[in-house]
Amino acid sequence: MTARGEVPLLVWLAWDCLDQHRRSRCGKCAEAGYCPVAEAARHRIRQWRRFRHVWGRR
Repeated sequence: MTARGEVPLLVWLAWDCLDQHRRSRCGKCAEAGYCPVAEAARHRIRQWRRFRHVWGRR
């Protein structure tokens, strides 16, 4: 478990994934811009934000 105010490692990795996708595309990126890897990272960050909101960690 992380201390109050710390960001879990998997959330840091999700942010890193999104940063990399902003710079360049990966092999799974479609021509339309959709990427399942980036979508999974966005979902993880949304879930973490929801968890922080519900449990009072802002």
